[in-house]
Amino acid sequence: MDLETVWKIREEEVYPALFGPPCRGIFPLTQQLFSDRFGQSDIDPRWLFYGVFEFAPTAERPYWLYVTSGHSNPWEQEPADFDLNGESGAGVEFTFAVSEQGDWAIQTLQHVLAFDLLLRAGRYVGGEPFSLFDRIPLRAPINGQPDCQVRNLVLVENEGAPQEFSLPSGLVILVGFTGITDTELAFAKANGSPALIDRLREAGYHPVTDPNRPPLPV
Repeated sequence: MDLETVWKIREEEVYPALFGPPCRGIFPLTQQLFSDRFGQSDIDPRWLFYGVFEFAPTAERPYWLYVTSGHSNPWEQEPADFDLNGESGAGVEFTFAVSEQGDWAIQTLQHVLAFDLLLRAGRYVGGEPFSLFDRIPLRAPINGQPDCQVRNLVLVENEGAPQEFSLPSGLVILVGFTGITDTELAFAKANGSPALIDRLREAGYHPVTDPNRPPLPV
């Protein structure tokens, strides 16, 4: 059992079993993304093998789902050191549940995946990899439309989807992102992300992000 086999198992067996068949294949990270969005021209070439899969709604899941692939690659692990009770690679993959199909959702998840890779690589002084309830300003409408007020993300536990899966190289946690407006971001800063998520859930704005929704009264 080697890296390539683990990689194949995740993308060709585990993901289809959990999420259904992927729609358009994988959308890999690009050199241009790192240089244009983050000013990083010198990157680990392995990062260009990370990407995002798109999954259409199913009978059990009435929304579109986007899922990263690559963080759980056991790049630094020798097959003899694979531990079913340990972490596979970084031990995490990201998801993004949305109300409609769109390249904007792919690009959003590519953006945060690339950012997390840079954080893990120590490219930002004092920066730490993402953790639950972190808030990420996008500084632009999430779908690129001027009237969209969803301009930020919160990292949350998966709801309505699996929270983990196992590979021969170890365990992988699945966490998700929820889109929020600027006023909701301010509320989260004052009251904590969990309090905001509770409010969003009650309003039907979480765990599925609708870029066309109005702001939550806060």
